[in-house]
Amino acid sequence: MADGWNSGPQGFAESEKARAADARVFVPDAADALRVAAETHLKTLFPDQSCTSGVTEAQVGLARRIAAILGLGALIVPGATLTFLFWLAFATFLALICQRLVLIVAGRFFASPLGEPLDRGRGKKSQQIWPVYTVLVPVYREPEAVGKLVAALKGIDYPKRQLDIQILIEEEDEETLDALLKIRMRPHFRIVPVPKGDVQTKPRALNYGLSLARGQYVCIYDAEDQMHATQIKAAVRAFQRDRAQRPTARLACVQAPLVPHNGDESWIAQQFTLEYAVHFGLVVPALTSLGLPVMLGGTSNHFDKSVLEEIGGWDPYNVTEDADLGLRFARAGYRVGSIAPPTFEEAPVKRMQWIGQRSRWIKGFIQTLGVATRDPLAMARSMGVFRYLSAIGLLGGSVFSALLHGPLGLILLGYLLIPGLTPPGEAIFLAVTGYSVHVFASLMVLRNWRAGAIGAILSAPVYWPLQTFAAIKAVKELLKDPYFWDKTDHGLTSVELCRSKLQAV
Repeated sequence: MADGWNSGPQGFAESEKARAADARVFVPDAADALRVAAETHLKTLFPDQSCTSGVTEAQVGLARRIAAILGLGALIVPGATLTFLFWLAFATFLALICQRLVLIVAGRFFASPLGEPLDRGRGKKSQQIWPVYTVLVPVYREPEAVGKLVAALKGIDYPKRQLDIQILIEEEDEETLDALLKIRMRPHFRIVPVPKGDVQTKPRALNYGLSLARGQYVCIYDAEDQMHATQIKAAVRAFQRDRAQRPTARLACVQAPLVPHNGDESWIAQQFTLEYAVHFGLVVPALTSLGLPVMLGGTSNHFDKSVLEEIGGWDPYNVTEDADLGLRFARAGYRVGSIAPPTFEEAPVKRMQWIGQRSRWIKGFIQTLGVATRDPLAMARSMGVFRYLSAIGLLGGSVFSALLHGPLGLILLGYLLIPGLTPPGEAIFLAVTGYSVHVFASLMVLRNWRAGAIGAILSAPVYWPLQTFAAIKAVKELLKDPYFWDKTDHGLTSVELCRSKLQAV
């Protein structure tokens, strides 16, 4: 790829700020060509794996046939049709609860992170080879966050000459550029403006940065992230150790756990923190240990760059590019692992902030599910039947439960409050079983018995139906503006992360 400086009038270099930045602002010679490739490479290389082709005729035809059969059944035998739908929903929810229980048990009792413990690597500097490592940091309209972000990046415990840190900003985002130019940075930092294009999403910016990456490995950090200083070293050790032990089953990515640092600030933040604790503390380790597909988190992922390039990078048209990428790794026969050093980040503290983020997740899950079911037989052959069913269960379960938690919660509440009505025994069984699994999972990961954590466990049944509001928003956006990126606002918390807390983990 082109790796020169553009001193001419192209794109972002027109800005007086960019000219004043000198070497801190990096604009490659072929910026526009790289921008086009960032948007089109995946759909050119693997068109069947890109969201741009939308829903296939076969998928539309199947949906119409199912709707026609159900509609006809509702007219001719309404009672039988309703009974069938009830038992279908019951069986689906029960299967999802069982899948979650298996993952929780596996994550608690059988999983362990990859790589050496952090203290075992000390004193071996002469024996350890540290490859060049690229850190991609997409930032959009967050001038207030970049000071803490750069400070955290400066604190990474890794040879500076082997680091390639790219702070990716959109070319019109002059406020963030202003904030960055006020910060002193060493030469391993680059401010990389991403030219304006046909779509403006995080994965598009990541593809652009990937084309300029100098490292053998690549990781992603978000603007609000406060990463553990030794996380990159732990990732390198995991890759190197795994390659030595399992050379034929190549590791494509390792995921670090995400831990909200402001979990006590609001009820929403408490619920979000508990979700993350179960997901990254139990579910992800279970999936990686069992060799099952992992819906990656959007940050603190560490990749083998050659594998990432081989599968086409990120899908710029998928708003949960991380979940999609995890499935494409599995489809190509690669594995995902997990490491222990965490990344602290900010949990949503307000209801609308949470709904905006959750609706993007659900929309992206629907997009990813649509791609994964275009040719189920081919996907099952490439992944393996069991791995494919696990992936569909996780993806479909997230969407299915989000859509139905609200309506089913209202129906059950009506049964309980209206005199003379008795809720079906099956519904009570599912509610009690699902909640019991949640309590069990929470107890497995709960370290501090704070009042907020206990309250979050007790009030979870009130939290789950809120997903339906996010699901409705997601479906509306999917129909109206499928590639719209509902960016989560950060900096709304009043809780500061103490640096000593981060280093003590």
